[in-house]
Amino acid sequence: MLETVKAFSALSEEFVECSMRHDPVAATAAGIHDYDHLYPDDTPEGFGERAAWLRDLEQRLVASVPWEELPPEHRVDYALLRSRVASQRADLEEIRTAARDPVRYPQAALLGVFLLMARPFAPLEERKEAALARLMAVPDYLKAARANLGTVPPLFVEIASEVNATGPGFVEDVTRTLIRSFPGEAERIEHAGGRARMGFLQYQEFLDRDLRPRAGGGIAIGERWMNFKLEREHLLGLDCATLEAFGREHLERTRALLEQEARRLDPQRSWQEQIAEARQRHPEALRVRDAYVAEVERARRFVEEQHLAPLPDARLEILDTPVFERATTPHATYLRPAPFDVDQTGYLFVTPVDLSRRRDEHAQQLQGHAYPALPLIALHETWPGHHLQLGHAVRAGSRLRRLADSPLFAEGWALYCAELMYEQGYFLDPLTRLWQLRDQLWRACRVVIDVGLHTGRMSFEQAVDFLVGEAMIERVNADAEVRRYALTPTEPMSYLVGKTLLLEQRVDARRRLGERFDLYEFHAALLASGTVPPALLAEELWTRLGVA
Repeated sequence: MLETVKAFSALSEEFVECSMRHDPVAATAAGIHDYDHLYPDDTPEGFGERAAWLRDLEQRLVASVPWEELPPEHRVDYALLRSRVASQRADLEEIRTAARDPVRYPQAALLGVFLLMARPFAPLEERKEAALARLMAVPDYLKAARANLGTVPPLFVEIASEVNATGPGFVEDVTRTLIRSFPGEAERIEHAGGRARMGFLQYQEFLDRDLRPRAGGGIAIGERWMNFKLEREHLLGLDCATLEAFGREHLERTRALLEQEARRLDPQRSWQEQIAEARQRHPEALRVRDAYVAEVERARRFVEEQHLAPLPDARLEILDTPVFERATTPHATYLRPAPFDVDQTGYLFVTPVDLSRRRDEHAQQLQGHAYPALPLIALHETWPGHHLQLGHAVRAGSRLRRLADSPLFAEGWALYCAELMYEQGYFLDPLTRLWQLRDQLWRACRVVIDVGLHTGRMSFEQAVDFLVGEAMIERVNADAEVRRYALTPTEPMSYLVGKTLLLEQRVDARRRLGERFDLYEFHAALLASGTVPPALLAEELWTRLGVA
């Protein structure tokens, strides 16, 4: 057994080290700073090198590690590693995301600099050098990436154009910040900023003059590869047909709960009418972030006072969503602490209302932050949602485990937390429960849309209409949502499917433990495994709860 563990640990460490070397921006996000001055080799040759390494790693893993000889915690890591390798190989070799997604390259260029500026993992003097190196590298990185892109869906060109257009303004903000801190280096900083701005402008010209005229094809990755991702990446015993049936069943079930709750609140008005009226109660446009600050603190106190789950020692900052993320983030998003940084700060990003848009559109954006909805967004992203869960996950076991990022667990947990907080009496406004059920309906819509978009049975426009018609999502926000779904197959389904799997674990724990069941202890045991697919939880969970 010892030799098997050693062989597996070596391969696991190789995966972590080589993954970080191949993707320096992901390394920065993880708190590994050996490559902070670099961008990925996102050329066709670079992607080919990654694919060849993954094939070789998979062969060596299967040939040299008899998984049944591993102890339980290593068996989980083994399954996790097999899953990640299979998923990444499919993405590189079969789905070929690099060839059809022009959004990823400007996003990587922007995120690579943003992380260096936002996270205080080292003195600004050190981070400045890495940031300037990346700014200088933007033109070459974006130019090299163009060779990957063949026939690209028109929607993806549109999203890429919107993301890329934020680049020059973002770079201007970075250069101003650096010059204020290092006025003696103004010329050098301006030179790096100028190169980066030129890189984004050149990529924009490529999008407009080269890629847009030859754009074509659909959004879908195809039913075969959706089924592959469900089985191999998420370790689910579901195919597209079963998944869609699950989503539609939950649509019907949640509609019935919504109608029941609406009758309880006001028998004279439908849930749609009550939601529509509640939308008119929201913070002023310039006070949205302040409203989240207050609600996040209330949620943290509630979790602590009610003893719902262990609170991690991780700071939280609340900031405006970076400009390059706003095209696909209508409300809020969360950036987890870097697993390997000393500083364990998480970031809640709240998307500000865009006052440059038409009056009706920024009114719709504000309605997405209505007072009854605001507690749900806050708890989902922070306490006891993502910030609490990921604050534990970044300390979970091996380096491979600390990098695990299953959306089934992360998003399932955050959606489960809305139900948990309702059960525990957190909601002050009676309409928040109605809104929570509306949000669950929205997540059921995501399941149906995920399957529809990526099997080619639903168009982008149909998906937006579906969200607006079924779940009353504001059209401007629905458009941003479906853009994200189009770029992230199987991520949209993960919220409701993950919540369902975690609730099943809780029901099973209550059954097994009887009067010994304790909610805090259950959550502590659940959170200790890290952000792994729920299918891998069982053995470790029952051992921690003493019912193995």
